[in-house]
Amino acid sequence: MKLLMDSDCLIKLTKSGLKPVVVEGFKVVVTETVVQEVVRAGMAKGHPDAQVVDRNISEGNINVIGNPGGFEKGDDSLIGLFDLSRCNAVATDDARLAKRLKTHGIPFILPGLVVLRLFSSNRIDRENAIRFLDRLAEFISEDEYAAVKLLLEKGA
Repeated sequence: MKLLMDSDCLIKLTKSGLKPVVVEGFKVVVTETVVQEVVRAGMAKGHPDAQVVDRNISEGNINVIGNPGGFEKGDDSLIGLFDLSRCNAVATDDARLAKRLKTHGIPFILPGLVVLRLFSSNRIDRENAIRFLDRLAEFISEDEYAAVKLLLEKGA
């Protein structure tokens, strides 16, 4: 599965320590605008996760799609470049962006469901999936956490 990832999701997966597992299990793509928001702005503010993402891009673990539309906001670039990216879905948990994606008919996946997808595709076992979900818990909603945990426990 190929995921076009927004800034918020990328930061949450990085802070929770799940990004290495995610980039191993999925092809992760970001737009140049998202790179600007996460890496360049993050480094200017001294955020250590910005350096981690920058290193992942340099090592080829995260692919960057250019910004031919000149999009200034990451959300706009995700919508504008989704078809060009040839991704299966946008990874986000931003409610406003999710609403916009629905309007444009663009599929999206929440961070907790990324963990579930890793489990259901046999990339990680149930024990690790629950452990990863627990590490992500402080960054996602209680409802998302509870729903994914229930699905993992039932073996979905």
